[in-house]
Amino acid sequence: MRDAVENTSPTGRVLKVRRRDGGDVTGRLYRRRREGGDIPLRPRTATQAVAARDLVAEFLTARPFYISHRIGGTEYPEFTQAGLDASLRAGFKALEVSLRRCASGEYVMIHDWTTERTVPGTKYPIWSTPWDTLKTLRQASGPLMRFTDLLEQLPDDVILAIDHKATSSKQDANSSDLQAELDLYTLLDDAFDGHPARRVLWKHFVNAGSVERAKARGYRTMCMLYPNELATADTSRWDVLGMEWNAPTDAWKQLTATGKPTIAHIITSQSQAQTALGKGANGLMASTPTTVHRVLNLSLIHISEP
Repeated sequence: MRDAVENTSPTGRVLKVRRRDGGDVTGRLYRRRREGGDIPLRPRTATQAVAARDLVAEFLTARPFYISHRIGGTEYPEFTQAGLDASLRAGFKALEVSLRRCASGEYVMIHDWTTERTVPGTKYPIWSTPWDTLKTLRQASGPLMRFTDLLEQLPDDVILAIDHKATSSKQDANSSDLQAELDLYTLLDDAFDGHPARRVLWKHFVNAGSVERAKARGYRTMCMLYPNELATADTSRWDVLGMEWNAPTDAWKQLTATGKPTIAHIITSQSQAQTALGKGANGLMASTPTTVHRVLNLSLIHISEP
């Protein structure tokens, strides 16, 4: 006779199969995928009160609100533990994450489709390379990270702006990319207690076919626009509108006239941040955590003092 007892650990859900005669058997819980690349189930650690809050809605009311671009990807190598730690220390309550699924099924935090730019001397395509190979590579300040590595240490009050690279910029996607998107939804459902839209902002570009699929699941969407796209863009489709901080003033006027939350990118200095805020940006997507969020916030607090 054996009983199954579920516990949690920092790296995932643990199932202990208890044997009356001793020698308990320990294993981990995964969501089985027919085509392989099983998804590890993450422990749910948020308190009931936090889990019930719509943190995305709360976040978008802040002025300004800040998102850490590529988790501090200018000050630190993109998507590394060093950048994550610095972003959280600086006070960021939102992290922008680019995701690609590798050959063994894990979601890897990386912007490009190969490792060539971030790991010089290599050129591994993410989609055809297993995690066992990718995890051996080192960027300047640390190894590549899986999305689950981030989820396991994500504070309860921090949201994510997720850019699923395979479907975020094109109207049509192949069956493999669509399956990767669908499985990502499943992973997010499990990670955030069935209410991922309270913790995740769906980032995309103007031609993305993923917008309606994300909205159908309750996600708010953030479209990153460029000035030459504004003439034909239907801005009513999206919840948050992004634009380069140095885009022409007229382009920013078009964005702010919608009355929707706006965000400027990619901010790397206080002067760029001030320029963007002067053009009407409500939020800043910044990639230098220690010089934009922390220092600028302190200066704004100082200015507002009587």
